[in-house]
Amino acid sequence: MSDISFLYFFLPVFTGLYLITPKALKRLLVILAGAGVIVWADPVGLIPMGICILSGYLFGIFIHNFRDKVWGKVFLGLEITVNAAAFLLFHRTAFDGADFMTLLGQKSLIKSAAAIGASVMPLHSVAYCIDVYKKKYVCEHRFTTAAEYIAFFPTFGAGPILSFDKMKSQFEDPKPSFAKCAVGVRMLMLGLIMKLFISNAMKDMWHDVTDIPLNSMPATAAWLGSLGFAMFFYFEVCAFCCMACGMASLMGIELSYSLPAGIHSKSFRGLCRRANPSLYHWSRNYIYRSIKRDGSGFSEFLAIIFSVMLAVLWYGFSMRSVMFGAALIVVLCFEKILESPLKKLPGFVRYIILFFMILVIMPFMAFSEPAEALQYISAMFGSGNNTLDTASSYLLGSYSCPMITAIVVSFGAFGYLKRKKVFNNEYLTTIIQPVWVIALLIICTAFLVSGENCTYKF
Repeated sequence: MSDISFLYFFLPVFTGLYLITPKALKRLLVILAGAGVIVWADPVGLIPMGICILSGYLFGIFIHNFRDKVWGKVFLGLEITVNAAAFLLFHRTAFDGADFMTLLGQKSLIKSAAAIGASVMPLHSVAYCIDVYKKKYVCEHRFTTAAEYIAFFPTFGAGPILSFDKMKSQFEDPKPSFAKCAVGVRMLMLGLIMKLFISNAMKDMWHDVTDIPLNSMPATAAWLGSLGFAMFFYFEVCAFCCMACGMASLMGIELSYSLPAGIHSKSFRGLCRRANPSLYHWSRNYIYRSIKRDGSGFSEFLAIIFSVMLAVLWYGFSMRSVMFGAALIVVLCFEKILESPLKKLPGFVRYIILFFMILVIMPFMAFSEPAEALQYISAMFGSGNNTLDTASSYLLGSYSCPMITAIVVSFGAFGYLKRKKVFNNEYLTTIIQPVWVIALLIICTAFLVSGENCTYKF
């Protein structure tokens, strides 16, 4: 989704074919395009795609027919088990390619496979069957509709995770238009610029920081490095979600997605909700609420532990994910305990506390070894004893522009412009917008051609 062949070959060819394809065949075209994307990356990825589609479709029908009997629970259990197995075996940690087997200290069964979409398709399949079991809607008998929902290829990068009842009517009757195409192109360009200009730059900044020995790392450089990794981590997901919305809009399909505003939160719970809204809602609806069945504090803490840990593992299986999840659970639990006194603090104080805690726990996600993460955190508080801090001056001089842009966007700059209906201004829409979209396309192309594109994907 972020290379030159996708931008200038796959996307225009697919969009052209989609627009001229009869409505009855559009769903089939989307399914075949998703399979083509997977085959391009690694044909092994067709295995989880087939498993998720077939299990979701068939078990959805079985669950619907037997949901008032014990067999309904059996089929739902089998559906969850099958998709959990596909998720555990084929999902890869974005940082180091590790999977569930390597997390357990074993060699991966299919270590070389790049199973695109293996983090999204099982969640779609399971959510669909759980909602059928809960009688939220009846099962889907059209195979292509269920398959398009489960394996909707624009979401393969990092979501957003979709809800079947909200998407079914759009899949069955997409309404492409010039207005939606304009929105789609704009979202695509915003996603690409976030990926190439912000996310990649922040990743480069993090690599520059980690080139410094931990035992002599200046505190300022360590804080800047943690900030860089946090922004990279956040904008990588935002960029792929934004591009997914853009591709869907070109097809006449609207995805529910909030523009980046993660730091515009006063609590860790709010941050989790804003950082990846679709994953947050999926985890809350299908994990948190299933565990928290009563009002007891113990069940709530247990729900927090399971929902947070499973949500964090969505980003991949490695020790760093486990460490970061554990740190996040501790912070969320303390926040819940201190909820009343924290609400009495001024808003800017809560912002500072939140920002401080984010940077402190982020090294747990950045390093694969707990000892390295702890050593880095100690460097943030001055253990490096390096008074000649030329590294920080270099980082500020080299990355100040993408860093400031990342912070401004994280506070909701895009959302502010949307609320003010800037994009609806007739003069801006007809004259200025095409100019800056073309300018962004030229900039993105220059980045891609120069080799600045990053192969990192969640």
